[in-house]
Amino acid sequence: MDFLLIIAIALVLNLVLIAIAIMDIMQRQNVKYLSKAVWIILMAFVLFGAVIYLALGRGEDSSKDKA
Repeated sequence: MDFLLIIAIALVLNLVLIAIAIMDIMQRQNVKYLSKAVWIILMAFVLFGAVIYLALGRGEDSSKDKA
């Protein structure tokens, strides 16, 4: 029973991270390494793919002022 609880928590955490990552990817002009569409597919089909995107794929923030 404890194992099922851990799996359920991991899946809910994954869904929350996917939502955060998709909101982030839609607000950015550029992402690293892959296109936006490929990152979204990766998030959908790879367990914790959103963590991979948030750690590696985030491009430069377009809202920052460049001096």
